[in-house]
Amino acid sequence: MNYKQQRPDKAYIWVNIDFDKVKYRIDAVTCQIERVIEKHQISNQTGQSSKINN
Repeated sequence: MNYKQQRPDKAYIWVNIDFDKVKYRIDAVTCQIERVIEKHQISNQTGQSSKINN
């Protein structure tokens, strides 16, 4: 019934990582996030201006 005794305290995972691919992917995702933020800011600005005009 005591699960703590069955689980090891530490687990080590050895992974081969191609850092160039990881960096490329991070850059791609960052670029997408920046585009979404820019679109959001533009839509907020147009939304606020239309509220002011009404």
